[in-house]
Amino acid sequence: MEANRDRKLRLFMAAALALLLAPPLLSDTVTLPAVTSLPVGAAASPFFSDVRVFNTSYTAAVSVTAVYRCFLGTCPGAAPQVTFTLAPRESHPFDDMISSAFNAPSTAGAVEFTSSGSSVRVTSRLYSPVSTGGTNGMFVPGMNVSDAHSASVLTELSNGLFRTNIGVYNGNDTGVSATIKLYNGTTLLGTQSVTLGPHAGTQLNRIFDMVGQAGVTTTNAFAVVTADNASLGLFAYAAVIDNTTADSSFVAGDEDAPAPAQPSPQTINVNLVNYMFTPGTNQPIQVTAGASTTLFFEATQGSHGFSGISALGVPGTTSIAAATDGDPYYGGAHPAVTYTVTFTPPESARGQTFDFWCTVHHATVMSGTLHVN
Repeated sequence: MEANRDRKLRLFMAAALALLLAPPLLSDTVTLPAVTSLPVGAAASPFFSDVRVFNTSYTAAVSVTAVYRCFLGTCPGAAPQVTFTLAPRESHPFDDMISSAFNAPSTAGAVEFTSSGSSVRVTSRLYSPVSTGGTNGMFVPGMNVSDAHSASVLTELSNGLFRTNIGVYNGNDTGVSATIKLYNGTTLLGTQSVTLGPHAGTQLNRIFDMVGQAGVTTTNAFAVVTADNASLGLFAYAAVIDNTTADSSFVAGDEDAPAPAQPSPQTINVNLVNYMFTPGTNQPIQVTAGASTTLFFEATQGSHGFSGISALGVPGTTSIAAATDGDPYYGGAHPAVTYTVTFTPPESARGQTFDFWCTVHHATVMSGTLHVN
């Protein structure tokens, strides 16, 4: 009997130790980036958000705290919140959640749902009643932290027969600035910048109008949303709305490839020795594709000009006291001069070699070479 008691005590202590050493359940946050409650009379078209919160666990209940982050309309002074418990496999309904749960009608924003573990799923439907009866709505998914990106792309944007709204929500504890670039095919139509505080967002309605492209008709536009801090992810979304039926589609931002880093500007000194550029033909000047390059030309033996490499954006002729064969300074001792030539080699020039020469003296007498890395 004594041995049996000792065995039970050891088992109890082992179980208690396992509980103490078990890692705590990490909190998980699901964000609805676009929710609203605009009753009749508050807007041209009333809109409401019906929300459903589901617990996927078969065995454990879960406590959920929902916080309303209002950023449009007359927002409450403090972020309102509600806490509720979901039984295993329970779905909880919140019809017109912004008004019924947070008492904040005539506002819009985002809702953050925080719980322990990762068993909570959130969905919503943003809809408007129509005059002929029924509703016209758009599904808005709950988005996980992994859906927030420092660079997002929104595809299948349209204008003309459709209109497009773009929203951005910052779920971070620090502020961030974001840049929205709107493209039609590969053509950049315009850029908009927004500054967002912590847990704040905005929606840019009729984005084509906002960038001065209201007359563009397209179904093949896209937008890139980029945070000014690569370590901070943003939730980006678009609503594409049929102008005839008001039917709407939700487009969630997908992770975009970050733009390649731009090469640092470079300055290269070009000297003149015995009427030859140094570095010269035997030692080409090395420049980098895509980098703003300044050639600082120092002519210690007289006045000279610069020509060539127009393919790199350099003017055809940049001349200082451009002499001719009959000029008394030609080939003689001239006053020392300095000047600069600035250009940016395009990517298409990578690996190519370009000659340049003095406009005062013949190219066969005084020339140099640029090699684009």
